[in-house]
Amino acid sequence: MGQGRHAAPNATVHKVRRAAAVVLAAGALVSTGGMSAFADGLGTIPLSGQANTDQDGEQNLNCGNSAHLIRLNVAKTTHREKDCVDTDGHTHRHSRHLDGAQAVGGTVLGPQVNTAQTGKQNLNCGNSADLITVNVAGTINEETTCAAVDRGDGQDHGHGGYVGGSKALGGTSAGQQVNTAQTGKQNLNCGNSSNTVTLNVLGTIRKHTTCIAADHSHGSGPAAVHRGPASADAGQVVGIEKNTAQNGRQNQACGHRGDGIDLPLGQIKRETRCIVQDNSASDSGGPVPL
Repeated sequence: MGQGRHAAPNATVHKVRRAAAVVLAAGALVSTGGMSAFADGLGTIPLSGQANTDQDGEQNLNCGNSAHLIRLNVAKTTHREKDCVDTDGHTHRHSRHLDGAQAVGGTVLGPQVNTAQTGKQNLNCGNSADLITVNVAGTINEETTCAAVDRGDGQDHGHGGYVGGSKALGGTSAGQQVNTAQTGKQNLNCGNSSNTVTLNVLGTIRKHTTCIAADHSHGSGPAAVHRGPASADAGQVVGIEKNTAQNGRQNQACGHRGDGIDLPLGQIKRETRCIVQDNSASDSGGPVPL
């Protein structure tokens, strides 16, 4: 993880700075009229960033993630619960790319998230890449659960040999950029924060993320599959940059707080659990050495 090395156009940077100045004024809002004026100001600002996802394989989950330019909660309780569960293999996707999953970013004012997954039971869940979060005298509860469980007979009809890998390539973003590539089996990237600024004034923020990947299939499975490598590279970034590439099996990148700034004038609590278990007889292989 590191600071972006490239700059976006000056006009784009000016818009982001202007948005930040407006949001940081939230602490001064004490009247109904002030809140109304502030809401009107937000009406001209795009509130969501850009997310690009490509998957190739089975039971790969990308769920409960957020990438917003601005998140505002004033004197209310916001509860977000997201459950992504696959216990029957219904999540099975094929990339349109011949050489594995590829997620390539474009150009966006705000955060950008690019996720590419190839293989089985790779989870990318409960991650946040919000530029500015403001919670004033309110409560934000977020709970994300991702579970990929294979209880089947292991009769995978795939063939041995070589298949593509995964590639996440950032574009241009005036905001943080998160690029994640996972190739193989049961690689977890969950509950991580790439937020830039979190301002919590007399409020409570709770975030709980659970990721579980379990393979109990007992059949013979297919011949060994050798997959291409995972690669994650940033493009042009103004802000925090996070690139994660996981190859093979049961790699975990979970619960990282990131390099953002927390202004905890209230309570901020984050909890992440990552669990993997592989009792299968099949061998889905790992990346082929370059």
